[in-house]
Parts: sequence; C-alpha cells; structure tokens
Amino acid sequence: MTIQTINIGTIANDGTGDDLREAFIKVNSNFSVLDARDPESTTVSNRLPDSSSVKGLFYQRQGVDLQFKTLEAGPNISLAANNDKITITSSGVVTIMVFGDTGAHLTINSVGMLEIFGTGGAATRTLNNGTTLEVEALLANEANPTLSATLTAAGNDIVGVDVLQAANVQSLVYGVNVSDRNSFIGFDMGSIQLDNSNAETVTNLLDYFFLVNPVDLGTTASPLSTNIDFGAL
Repeated sequence: MTIQTINIGTIANDGTGDDLREAFIKVNSNFSVLDARDPESTTVSNRLPDSSSVKGLFYQRQGVDLQFKTLEAGPNISLAANNDKITITSSGVVTIMVFGDTGAHLTINSVGMLEIFGTGGAATRTLNNGTTLEVEALLANEANPTLSATLTAAGNDIVGVDVLQAANVQSLVYGVNVSDRNSFIGFDMGSIQLDNSNAETVTNLLDYFFLVNPVDLGTTASPLSTNIDFGAL
C-alpha cells in the first residue's frame, strides 16, 4: 500500500478539498503504512565483488545508518569534493608498457622503477633530453664474442684478420675451389720456351735447372777450388 495524499483544495474552505473525516482517514492509513515498514529490509551491496582490480565502496550498515568506505588519495593522485561529486585527478602518473622477446611488462612510477641496462658489450643511453632510449650493442665491446647462428656478410669483405682458424672453409680462394683436391694433382705446365739465341736443347726440368744455373769451375790456369763428388762407379 502506498502513501495517500490529502486533497487540501485550491483555497481555504472552497469546498474542493477532502472533508475533515476523509482527510484523517488518509492520515491514519499513512501511519499504518509507515508502521508496517521494516527498516531491517533495507540492504546495500556492491555491484561487483572485491578483486585485485575492483574494490567496493560499501562498508557496513548499522541500523538505519549506511556506512561507506572513504576515498584516500595515493601517490600522484588528488581528490576534490563538492555536494554532489568527487573528482579524482592524476598528477603525473606515468604508465609504461615495455615489449620484448619474452613478453610485455607494465610499470607505473608510483609502483616502482623500470631499469633498462645492457649486459656484456651492450650499453644504453638516453637521447633528446631523456625522452628516447637507445640501446647500443657493438661486437667490439664484447670480451669473448660468440655466434649462435650462421654469420652472413651479405656480400661484404671481412678484412683485418690476423689468424683465421676454421674447421671447415667453404669458399673460393682466388677463384679456386680449395675443396677440389684434383686441382692440385697432375699439373700440366706446358713446354719450356727458351730464348731464340739459346741453342741448348731442354727436355726436362733438370736440363732447365743446369741451363739457368750454370756452374763455373774456373779456367785451367785458374781453376776454382771446389770439390765435386759425383759418387762412386
């Protein structure tokens, strides 16, 4: 049953409102409605349960007193309130999402500091007044550089090598396939061509050696003191 409104008319005693008896019937009825109401039936609940990302505002009810939690400003947060609202303002909350090979990481400056630093020969530095982070990884900075995959020079030269130690070299050395051993077996040098003024006949390397490296034993009058041992007969 709802509360009834008493008709009081337009002006006093104009005869358009409820008469005195009808008015008090409504008054008694309204008191009965109010008396039948149970204040314990009034409840308050949060729409969502508390979790790591959701927090309820309702605290408890004591009788007809509904009590709510208080809002407290945390780091870099300010609160402003008037009669009908509370304004939450951030004052420098920075959220950084960092993506890498192993996933993503979210950090907020009020929670902790995100540090990025290099290991081994890698180094980090900030550019543009600290708004840009540059990671520099130079092979020359590595104390013991190693490869975990094939090194591709992309058609470029590798120079300045002191000692090259390789278990397996697969390439051409001055255009020669060094893996083909037959390239070093059965050389054919062609024939030996002497100057036209030289009448000696050369048929082998020994003749050529004696021709280009003559032995001077001196003259009969001035023989050269040299012992030549041709072996025994």
